[in-house]
Amino acid sequence: MKNEFPHRKILIIDDETDLLELMRDVLEEENYQVFCASNGADGILLNEQKNPDLIVLDLRMPGMDGIETLRNIRKADDNVIVVILTGYACPDTIRDASDLNVSEYLGKPFGNNELLDIIGQAFEH
Repeated sequence: MKNEFPHRKILIIDDETDLLELMRDVLEEENYQVFCASNGADGILLNEQKNPDLIVLDLRMPGMDGIETLRNIRKADDNVIVVILTGYACPDTIRDASDLNVSEYLGKPFGNNELLDIIGQAFEH
């Protein structure tokens, strides 16, 4: 599958290091510029420093969870595209995320093609 959006910047925020590295490898192979953060605070800082086009954000992280992280990001940046990554989508969480202008949801576990498809769809919208 050919990346239609080369050189776009993607920030991945997830506390699972193995998954973070796997997503980075898959996305870099498609010529995306990828930045990674393993917690919400680092993700907020990287968003300010790198100004990504899209954020892949895990909901369940120790300390600051994905919703709190996204609230902080939205204070500074209301336009960045956000894809929520979760293995635990409960209605309240989805409602909170929807209020924060989330483009897409990706359930764990997922395949590489599914990740690329969701990101491609998010960029198209």
